[in-house]
Amino acid sequence: MIYSSEADIVQFLKGLVQSLQPYAQTNEVNLSFSSDLSKQRLLYQPSLLSQSLVHLICNMINLLPPKSKIKVRLLLCPDNQELLIEIENSKINLIRVYEVTAQTSYSLTGYPLPRGTLYRLVLPLQKQPSDSNQTGEVATSPNNLPQFYREIQKRLNSHFSKTEKLIATLEKNRPQEAAFMQKVNVLIKVNLEDENFDSNALCKAMSMSRTQLFRRMKSLIRQAPANYIKSVRLQKAKEMLETANWNVSEIAYKTGFQNVSHFSKIFKKQYGVLPSVLQRTIKSATNE
Repeated sequence: MIYSSEADIVQFLKGLVQSLQPYAQTNEVNLSFSSDLSKQRLLYQPSLLSQSLVHLICNMINLLPPKSKIKVRLLLCPDNQELLIEIENSKINLIRVYEVTAQTSYSLTGYPLPRGTLYRLVLPLQKQPSDSNQTGEVATSPNNLPQFYREIQKRLNSHFSKTEKLIATLEKNRPQEAAFMQKVNVLIKVNLEDENFDSNALCKAMSMSRTQLFRRMKSLIRQAPANYIKSVRLQKAKEMLETANWNVSEIAYKTGFQNVSHFSKIFKKQYGVLPSVLQRTIKSATNE
C-alpha cells in the first residue's frame, strides 16, 4: 500500500536534486533547482513522486550530450490551486524518446522546445480524499493500441535491436562507453527526419571533433559515424514498415531520406528485400 504524506514539497525537491548532482556532474550535465516558494506544505506520495522524478532526471542525464543543462523548477499557478513541477533540458528535444518517461508513475506532459524539452507535472494544492486503492495521478499505459499492433510490438520487443544489443554488451564491462553510445543513438533518433543531420552535426551535438568521434566509434562498433547514422535510419525504417500504416515514401521522409529510389536501393542492400516488398509481405501475412 502506498501512503500519502503532508510535508514541505520545496525541501523535498531541493534535497532530491542535490542528491542527483554528483551523478549529473560525472556526466558533465549541469543540474539545478529553483522555486518561487520558500516553503509549501502539500499532501503527496513521496515514494511515487521521488521514484518518478529520479527516473526522469537520470534518464535525461544519461541521454544528454556534455555541457547540457537540466533545470528543475517549482512554480505556483496563478489561481493558487495547483503547483507545477517543471523539468527542462537544453541541447536536444527528447519528446520522441519514450524511454525518458517509461518508468514514471505520475503523468508528465512533454513539450518540445527550439533546443530542448520541457516536462511538466501538475500537483493539486487541495487535499484529496484518502483511498487505499488509489496511488495518485498515475500515468495510463501508453500501449492503448489495437490487439494486432500489440502483438506486433510484442514480437518486435522479444529480441534486442542491433543497437540495443551493442549497448547491453557494453553495459556489462564498459558502462561509460555504453552511456556514450546511448547518447549517440538518442541524438540520431531525435534528428531522424532531418536529412542534414550528418556526422558533422553529430560531432557538434556531442561536443567532439571529427577525429575524436571517428576514433571512438570505430573502436567501439567498427563503423564510421556516417555509416552508423545511415544504419540507424534504415533500422528505424524497417521497424516502421513492419508496424506503421505509412507508405514507403512517407517512411523514407520520416527517416531522413528525401530520395525514395535511393532509400529503396540502400534498404535492399542492407536487408536483401525492397521496402515495398517487405511491407506487402507483412500486410498479406496479417490479413490471412
